[in-house]
Amino acid sequence: MTRQETNWGYIDWLEEDMDESKSALNVGIVTIAPHAHMTPHIHFTEQVIYTLQGTGYSLVDGEKIDMSRPDEILHWDAGVIHEMYNEGEEEFKHLMVSCPDIMRFDPAVAEETNTYKLSDEAAEEYLRAAVNGTCEQFLDTLHYSYVIFNAVGMPLKRTRIFPIFCCQNCLEEISSNVAPCMCRYIRCPFYEEMSFECPHGVTVFCTPIVFHGNFLGYIQGGYVHMHGISQEGVYVMPQSSIQGAKILLRQIVKAMTDYCEVYQFKKELTRQELKLENTQQYQEVLIANLQDAKNTMTDLKINNHFLFNTLNQMASMALSGGMVSLYQSILDLSCLFSSALRNNSSMVTLSKEFEYLNSYLKLQKLRYGEHLQIVFKIQTDMERWTVPFNFLMPVAENAFVHGFSQEDEKLFSLEIKEQEGKLLLVMRNNGRLVSEETCREISRKMKESAAHGLSMIYQKLRSVYGENFSVAFSPGEKCGIAVTMMIPAKKI
Repeated sequence: MTRQETNWGYIDWLEEDMDESKSALNVGIVTIAPHAHMTPHIHFTEQVIYTLQGTGYSLVDGEKIDMSRPDEILHWDAGVIHEMYNEGEEEFKHLMVSCPDIMRFDPAVAEETNTYKLSDEAAEEYLRAAVNGTCEQFLDTLHYSYVIFNAVGMPLKRTRIFPIFCCQNCLEEISSNVAPCMCRYIRCPFYEEMSFECPHGVTVFCTPIVFHGNFLGYIQGGYVHMHGISQEGVYVMPQSSIQGAKILLRQIVKAMTDYCEVYQFKKELTRQELKLENTQQYQEVLIANLQDAKNTMTDLKINNHFLFNTLNQMASMALSGGMVSLYQSILDLSCLFSSALRNNSSMVTLSKEFEYLNSYLKLQKLRYGEHLQIVFKIQTDMERWTVPFNFLMPVAENAFVHGFSQEDEKLFSLEIKEQEGKLLLVMRNNGRLVSEETCREISRKMKESAAHGLSMIYQKLRSVYGENFSVAFSPGEKCGIAVTMMIPAKKI
């Protein structure tokens, strides 16, 4: 039997060990000295009282209950405010049995590799969501003193109920969230229960709020005296009630982390719904773009025989007139039209794609003459690779339409090489120098589902390779812009 001394008497606990993780039932014989008064306190657990000897009464939430009848059995609910008086000349004894809910606390571990790894902002978001989500149904219904802090130790929410002793000593400070117990520095994060004693001798318990290894904050409560001090109205809390205070903190934390699970599910559901909505919108735009492309190709094919026959006649006239360069340019233009209209496959050899691009560049060479320099650096066998049809020429065309302005001498270069089992293609020009910010803006617009320009090339590559490719823009060393494409082209 273990005796707990108090300033109004003592309690003889029948258990030798008051460890709440081992004991589901707390039993003690409470002895109140003659004419002594057990000061008001909050019961954190349900209690059953059986009068053994003496005369006295209790005040439970202000209601007077006589306890003098022999063999009297009484029951106190958890959360009531209780005080007790011995009116007689002898000791007043009663048997007290309390049964706290067994809720063990397993210290959490910060998981560095965690699927739910949260940023500081997200941890604050989850904590506020849990507080708001549990307030109406749980937190605001508790007749219990607590303060919830965020991950950096700032008070986020506090109860409206504090022990009488705390209100007598720190009422204004509590109202302003600057009471000594609220300003005590606790190193965050922490993952085990802890306690400290305020300057007025009140013991405060702290329990961390941890969600999937993420420290969201902590809750403190208890506000109990664990040993007597020389001040009237101080109630030394029995061990059974101390256990109840700790267990209630754990229950609050459990309710909040359970709500975080629900909140996480809601966020994931919202994300999936948004993704589905975006996918549906993308499919609608894609279908519209495909229909437009189909109509365009139909219009082009209507008069293709007339177009090719006319180009052949022009080429014959140019050759008979000795205009060899004009003859060659007409053949290049014919090659462009022929490839575009007659190609029935979405994939071609890299050599055919290069030939298509080169036909376009020859026409530009005819236009600019010696003022245009074209440089190729090919470091792979182009017959051994298959690539999407017509993804190089529109990028080159963009350089001539938007890249070159008033430059007298124009330079266009193309480098193709194999790198780590993929094809690396880099186009450069010596047009006006673009900034990093402009490059980012070009990249952003390209990834939009607009039916023109570079965005069409991006969507074409995406339809073939999914997300397993890259298109990047960067400023040139001294002028112009560089377009770098990395594609997982297949070898033949």
